[in-house]
Amino acid sequence: MKQNRMTRQPPEEIQPFRDNPFLKDFRGRDIIYTKDFYVAMYKKISEEHMTYVAAYNSLGFSTAVLGEDRANSAGKRAVQMAREDQLFAIAPSSYDGSVPREAMGAMSPAEELAYLKARNLYLEELVVAQKNSDSNWRA
Repeated sequence: MKQNRMTRQPPEEIQPFRDNPFLKDFRGRDIIYTKDFYVAMYKKISEEHMTYVAAYNSLGFSTAVLGEDRANSAGKRAVQMAREDQLFAIAPSSYDGSVPREAMGAMSPAEELAYLKARNLYLEELVVAQKNSDSNWRA
């Protein structure tokens, strides 16, 4: 979950994107994206034939605020990860269950199964956290 980055203040240009599900963390002015970001970015580039800039903007980031260099770097990294077979791992641990399904785009059955397992684990953790924080919760 995103608790770690929520305790620190991001730099001014990153603040508007603090709640973007594809933002994993930040280090100074550098953005650390989730693996799901690179999967979604690659699919927008390869399947929807978007430019790096258009794909980046469609995933909830703004090149008007963050600059086109970030989009181009992220797009190149997504393509490189796909070439090196680092992108489409089907282990549930490869997916961030907090990312909504509609944000993931088209997935193979194996990818969707892994994503849904990750989503289920995330939702189970969320229920446990709610139970622990609410003394009136009924089991």
